[in-house]
Amino acid sequence: MKVSQSVKLAGIFVALIALYFLISGLFGSDTAQEAEAAETEIFSVLTEVVSPESWRDEVIIRGRTEAERKVIVRAETSGKVAATPAELGELVDESSVLCQLNVDARRAQLAEARAALAKAQLDYDAAVKLNADGFRSETSVAAAKATRDQAAAAVERASLDLEKKDIKAPFEGVFDKRHVEVGDFMGVGDPCATVIQRSPFLVVGAISERDVGKISKGDRGAARLATGETIEGTVRLVAKSADPATRTFDVELEIPNEDGALRDGVTAEFTVFAEQRNAHRVPRSALVLNDNGDIGVRTVGSDNIVGFTPIRLIGETASGVWVGGLEQDVTVIVRGQEYVSAGQTVRSVPASQADKQS
Repeated sequence: MKVSQSVKLAGIFVALIALYFLISGLFGSDTAQEAEAAETEIFSVLTEVVSPESWRDEVIIRGRTEAERKVIVRAETSGKVAATPAELGELVDESSVLCQLNVDARRAQLAEARAALAKAQLDYDAAVKLNADGFRSETSVAAAKATRDQAAAAVERASLDLEKKDIKAPFEGVFDKRHVEVGDFMGVGDPCATVIQRSPFLVVGAISERDVGKISKGDRGAARLATGETIEGTVRLVAKSADPATRTFDVELEIPNEDGALRDGVTAEFTVFAEQRNAHRVPRSALVLNDNGDIGVRTVGSDNIVGFTPIRLIGETASGVWVGGLEQDVTVIVRGQEYVSAGQTVRSVPASQADKQS
């Protein structure tokens, strides 16, 4: 039986279609399985368990040394300088005379005032006696008493003026500078000498708004001076109000200086060691931002699900950054955190294990 050409073509077409579906059935299932496997593949991340550690922040401040008390001693009366008994640089006490004024006129004034008081006392006594005998009125007695009291005040004033001829140190310290020489005339308020209290000394500086909350009164500190000396002390002042121009807060470090070795006005850099507390140290590379722009770290829980924990940056070292906001031991993603998101299941591989394998 002879088959026509059209029937032959139709049979070939059907055979090709059947062959297509056969091939698709054989290889298509593998492709679907591969796609499904790709969808269910779990992403691997490197992790590190971070535990809280004892940490003390260090705040570095630039400043200078400063005497706690530095006073320019001034004259309280006028006169010519007769002597300057104290030597520059020596230790003086509260009774040490720094400048001595000429006393001749003051002695004469005091003698005159005492003579006037003696006469006024005699006049008052006579007025009282005559009043008792009926020869003087009460008004006369009161006038005599007022004259006597004025004379007594004049004596006291002359005595004080004589005492003020000796210009003395106001406290124990170092005679640092002499402002006059013998023969100079001093008026009221003119400077005689500068006295610096020897101990304690201060190292003063200013701290930024960002760091002022890290330190407090009583914290330990150490300063390195431009002269090469290293000294230690404690914070005695952290200002409560900022400088309006710089928005910084004054800080004072109190330093013992019993040997008098420190000098006023030396440039210094001092470090304040803040209160010790617990914090976590994480690699800098582990820090990420969430969708809201909050800084934090991505963590992995016991169920291998990724989480995000906001943190506070509180310190920095060469080995990592110190952060607050983490609780106890936490597994932090240190590599691969950029490719996962909160809620995703991952395979956690300890970074130490990966380093050994590599």
